[in-house]
Amino acid sequence: MSLRLRVHPEGIRAVRHNGRSWLASPARVPTFINVLKIRSRIAPPIHRLQRNVQIRAWDCLAALQSSRPLETSFTLWTSPADASRRAADSPLKPYLCQLHRNVLIEPVYGFAIADYGLLIETSVSNAYAVRDPVLRQVGALPSPARYFNARSRRRYRSDLESVISLGTLWCSNYFHFYRDFLPKMLLLEESNIDPALPVIVEDRLFDQPFFREAIQSKRLSRWNFMSPRGQFIKTESVVFCSANQYFLPDRRVSPDSTLLSRASAGTKFLESPGEVLALLDLDDGRQQRSAERRIFLTRSTTRGRTLSNYEELEGLLHEWNFETVDTDGMSLREQAHIFRGCRYVIGIHGAGLTNIIHAHDHDLSLLELRPPGEEHLITDYAQMCHSFGFAHQELFGASQHGSRDASFRIEIADLRAAINRMFTPPPST
Repeated sequence: MSLRLRVHPEGIRAVRHNGRSWLASPARVPTFINVLKIRSRIAPPIHRLQRNVQIRAWDCLAALQSSRPLETSFTLWTSPADASRRAADSPLKPYLCQLHRNVLIEPVYGFAIADYGLLIETSVSNAYAVRDPVLRQVGALPSPARYFNARSRRRYRSDLESVISLGTLWCSNYFHFYRDFLPKMLLLEESNIDPALPVIVEDRLFDQPFFREAIQSKRLSRWNFMSPRGQFIKTESVVFCSANQYFLPDRRVSPDSTLLSRASAGTKFLESPGEVLALLDLDDGRQQRSAERRIFLTRSTTRGRTLSNYEELEGLLHEWNFETVDTDGMSLREQAHIFRGCRYVIGIHGAGLTNIIHAHDHDLSLLELRPPGEEHLITDYAQMCHSFGFAHQELFGASQHGSRDASFRIEIADLRAAINRMFTPPPST
């Protein structure tokens, strides 16, 4: 919860909460703060209820149309209510589907919705997370009410007969741009899909500066990207695909070695990082002499999950010649240049660590600083290190707040010991 108070000369206080400004007399400010605290407590159960209602509504609509089966060119994945796509379950396989059927593409996630409310869940990568008891808090299905309002009132764009829809549940995330979006583009190229077709990309991704830069590359500029701008799109033919497996790597289910091996299998992002990076054309032509740079990757305070005692650790980092870098606001080319020269990286868990992909062709050692509460999960960056042959260790901090995005503390003695291990050569065999 973001809350700021400011006292005005007139004695009126301006309260700023989550980007919105409110005015209140000094006497009413405590009451206002109490209301915000109550809202923060009741919001999670309300969101859970909304997600459950959405799932039940779409399932009901699908059941009503069960006598009108969809084409067999793809599989509509469904799950029992108590199932979870964890390490014991089979991961999704890469697929590509061209569906010849009248559908509406909804604008928030890119789901294809056929007939009268038949939601095609496989049209959006990672959409299974909404049905997963563990992952469902990080995703949602589209609003059935908004869909029927657009359909009944004909509030949709109808001039595109065929489109490609590249929906991903976490579309605007920098990591999932590399993991999900770019491998989809490789799959489209390999399948000889016509690049002149409109490629629908969610507004949240389309407006990201890194995406705008990426589609200027030689290969990506061939494609006709467009965003729905909040509008449903009616089409008679849609291509959608998923180019990655995914499962939740839970140490309570399987040992680390098994989870890391399974994560790498069949995942283009991890198996062929050079092919993925080639889409972006970020090579500046300068020959890389050596990779000896030492980076401490921090995070902007606006994004949360920062170190509360960074000033205490700063001297130790300087002692080991680590330079502090924040990639927020950097271009793709700038980030690629930095990480191509990295040999040692200490970083707070976050999407910026995706940039270690640029070091895939040389040795790298990563120390990942993680907030407490998810010790049982293997991170995406540990999977990347395993696939690329990097050394990886993780150090968990302590936090006084329950949120994974809250600031946390790393003890200086623990960090010193971890850095010593980072620079200690492995024993000879």
